[in-house]
Amino acid sequence: MNKIKEFFSEYGKIVSKIIINHIAMTVFGIIVLISTSKSRVLFHASGALAILMYMFLLYMIMWELGAQNKVRVEAGRIKKDRWLGLKISLVANSLFILVSLVEMILWFFVTPDAVTGVNNACGVLKIIMNYVYGMYLSISSLAPNFGAMHLLLAIPAILCCTLSYLAGLSGMKCIFPDKKENKKK
Repeated sequence: MNKIKEFFSEYGKIVSKIIINHIAMTVFGIIVLISTSKSRVLFHASGALAILMYMFLLYMIMWELGAQNKVRVEAGRIKKDRWLGLKISLVANSLFILVSLVEMILWFFVTPDAVTGVNNACGVLKIIMNYVYGMYLSISSLAPNFGAMHLLLAIPAILCCTLSYLAGLSGMKCIFPDKKENKKK
């Protein structure tokens, strides 16, 4: 229990920053995708843009944390934890993953051509998760009856956070690399 409290006191702001960015990109994704829904090409292009912007925000948050922790590790103030990006991302996405798991389990009990409580619950969860993953609507519209879709949509964010943190921890810049200056003497 003490480790959990320590984790949240140390990284609670990062977790909340990821959740706030997720909510902001959900709203952005829904607005953009609704406004481009008349053209299939624009719909999917704007969906890709929303996803890329979301991944960019996650990259920046986690790379910065990794770079800060690199300095702290080199100074001997903290122990190197290669899995911290994964842990933070799993905590930030835990509620979404849990609801997606419930939706996926209910999906196995849905009966076609029948109105049951399971069908209704699964439908409500599907609508909620479409709003939660608004930036991914262009992808989830491709397979609307796939029960594990929303669970799979958590994977890109988890991978992005994990790899971005590792890049920051190693001092590697993936998106904005340092310019190499030609020094002539």
